[in-house]
Amino acid sequence: MDLRQIRYFLTVAEERNITRAAERLHLSQPPLSRALMDLEEELGCTLIIRGKRHVTLTPEGLALKRRGEQILALADIAKTEITDVKKGLSGTLYLGHVDSNGPSLAAEWISSFKEEYPNVTYNLWCGTVDDLTYRMKSGLLELAITMTPLNTEQLDGITVYSDTWAAIIPGSHPLAKSKKKTVTLDEIVDTDLIISSRHSREEEIRSWFEPTGKEPRFIVKTAHSSNASKLVDQNIGIAIFPASVAKNISADSNVVVKTITPAVGVDYILSWDKEKIPSALASKFIEHVRNMYSK
Repeated sequence: MDLRQIRYFLTVAEERNITRAAERLHLSQPPLSRALMDLEEELGCTLIIRGKRHVTLTPEGLALKRRGEQILALADIAKTEITDVKKGLSGTLYLGHVDSNGPSLAAEWISSFKEEYPNVTYNLWCGTVDDLTYRMKSGLLELAITMTPLNTEQLDGITVYSDTWAAIIPGSHPLAKSKKKTVTLDEIVDTDLIISSRHSREEEIRSWFEPTGKEPRFIVKTAHSSNASKLVDQNIGIAIFPASVAKNISADSNVVVKTITPAVGVDYILSWDKEKIPSALASKFIEHVRNMYSK
């Protein structure tokens, strides 16, 4: 199995049609079909079911699609790293970040790093801490802005920002109209709640409500605070996210952000896989960020 075969297969999987895939690859249909059959023979399984109008991926085909995308991404990263060695500090930094304050931190760092190293380009990816950890372990990201709790068995990092948790409340809700700048867990435990889709985060937030003696109702789980604020704007529930999420809420949104009391802290961390040596570019970026917070 080589990269050419994987690209062929992924193109067919995306187009769901061998003829269209062949056109996109600038091939005639017979060589593409032959390459797919050779791949199936090598793997000892059927990858696609050929229909009259489109193809369908088998379970084995779905597995290869997921891994194939990762393989091609890693191949691109390898090419970039080789280019870095040839040209000095250039190439692409693969940086992930959580939502909430992640985009602001990434933008601030890239802006100042760009002044020193204008030839560097950036590939950003947003997701939950679990997603980011998986992508760093898979080699698809070198660095990521994560949040506590940090999996110290897998990741290393430096703390870059401290925040508290807040409730994003529909503007029509009585709690939003109150002059108080904070809300208690007792005040929101009986409402429909919107939280992060990170599993460990769900368990953490659930534990906060134990002193109330009531079980919280998590009706929506989402990785992105922008989605949460839109859901709140539609009066679907109250969202629980870091207070810095207020930076990303549109001014015309009918929501109110209030700090949850008693306050619960959360830290943002620039993280990397502790089992891998960062590239020259990633190391320089880590050093740059570290210096920003040591002043």
